[in-house]
Amino acid sequence: MGAPADRITTANFLTPPELAQWQLAPEGAGRIGGARIELAMRSGQTELARLYQQVPLRVLPPFHLSAGGPALVYLLNPTAGLMDADGQYIEVLARQATRAVLVGQSATRIHPGIHGFATQQWSVRVEDDAVLVVLLGPAIPFQGCRYYQRVAIDLAPTAHLIWGDICTSGRYARGEESEQFQFQTIVQDLTIRREGRLIFRDRFHWEGPWNKNDAHWHFGDSVASGSLFVTGAIEEQPYGVRFLTAAGDSCFRWLGTSEAVISQVVQTALQSAASKCGDSLPWLAGNDLAPCHWWSGVI
Repeated sequence: MGAPADRITTANFLTPPELAQWQLAPEGAGRIGGARIELAMRSGQTELARLYQQVPLRVLPPFHLSAGGPALVYLLNPTAGLMDADGQYIEVLARQATRAVLVGQSATRIHPGIHGFATQQWSVRVEDDAVLVVLLGPAIPFQGCRYYQRVAIDLAPTAHLIWGDICTSGRYARGEESEQFQFQTIVQDLTIRREGRLIFRDRFHWEGPWNKNDAHWHFGDSVASGSLFVTGAIEEQPYGVRFLTAAGDSCFRWLGTSEAVISQVVQTALQSAASKCGDSLPWLAGNDLAPCHWWSGVI
């Protein structure tokens, strides 16, 4: 993890070969930012041990909804989303035995690319006996957007991670103005290592816009897709498709409506986290959380 006060600049970002002709904002003020988050146990609770935040991202102090339960940490983007040439870089360090759910406060709206591309890039480390759940805001790719999401995760031998991704087809409920599957380029790269050894990689490169046949080949008749990586095998059998990796971890896939996919991803993530800790109820269950996109009909 970098020094907490080191300013985040374009030097922190990688550009994939598919977007090599495009650039991030040359003037980074308000455009190039992110957060460095360190979580540690203090008096039996997971707290922010260190935090650096740089506009446009902000981090709310952890919510503790039950004694000894996980900390709920919101990552906020107070702007309209990822604009053309914006870069967001997030480092997370979950110290030993921490318990946390890190969620995006709103959907990730990816605006059209005019002069560059937009990117969100993560570097995550999870120490022994920690359990970290990360649920990114559902991605909404606007017409003509160019987007690169890169996630690099390093796990200690007994660390547990649950990582969720949700992608929608764009702003589709607009009649003749529908932007369904009208993005230009989306590249997503998720790499997970344990003690430096590669245990999972999921990379795709989509070139749009898609016609009906392209969309049906990828999504069928659905408008949203979800994926979830869970360390280790789990006993629950949620709806969707599950497969075990060669390293013995679990990967889930869903297709459906935005509401159904979000609900299935969240339910599986929170139940899986509870199972890792021997809890009888899903994490965050029984709490009166605001019915945002994450929690409607789930908690």
